[in-house]
Amino acid sequence: MKITQYVRQEKAIAAADSGGIRERWLWGLRLLRDPDAFAKGSSQLKPGTAEQLTAAATASGLKLSERELRYRLQLARVYPTEAEILQAIAEFETWSALIQANFPAFAAPDDEPPADHRTKAERDHDHARALLDLIGEQGALFSLRDFEPVTTTLKELQAYTEEMEGLTARFAERDKNRRVYLDSLIQAADDDLDMTWRDAQDRLNALDPDAPDETDDEDDS
Repeated sequence: MKITQYVRQEKAIAAADSGGIRERWLWGLRLLRDPDAFAKGSSQLKPGTAEQLTAAATASGLKLSERELRYRLQLARVYPTEAEILQAIAEFETWSALIQANFPAFAAPDDEPPADHRTKAERDHDHARALLDLIGEQGALFSLRDFEPVTTTLKELQAYTEEMEGLTARFAERDKNRRVYLDSLIQAADDDLDMTWRDAQDRLNALDPDAPDETDDEDDS
């Protein structure tokens, strides 16, 4: 489980000024769809999952009970679409009121797709990974699965090529920044590779208050 993202969303819930229903819903959707949270074929959280999430919230100065966690899962299960959660928010001004009403069902259009719980950064990241997958294991320049030679225009191939070039440059720069950041952590840890990331970051912050802190990075891409 990527605990950092749950904690980040927990902070958004704490800062919400409109009942926090939508923020809790997105958190619940994330957990409901997290393959690491549930045993295969089970609707019950894996043992220790709830405790791990509540402990992470507490460590960040936030309050999250297991009861609240299960309410959020119920919220996500009852309202899988944007249309449904929008109706719930319009009907109930507060989270407490929605709980007391026991999450009444609302109708959604038949063609309404399930809501996307991902942040923009996550969507961009997944899109980038999908583009890389198009290259294929054999390194095909243009995947015949996605580009039909009889109908694909050179303009389409050009757009794809330019997108891939930009993506490659982005990843190369990110690799460079990742190495610089890691080296600074190792140096702060006096080359102790068994030290945790958090402890090394604390040392780095003590040495240089302006040093980057990726343990609480707002850009999750």
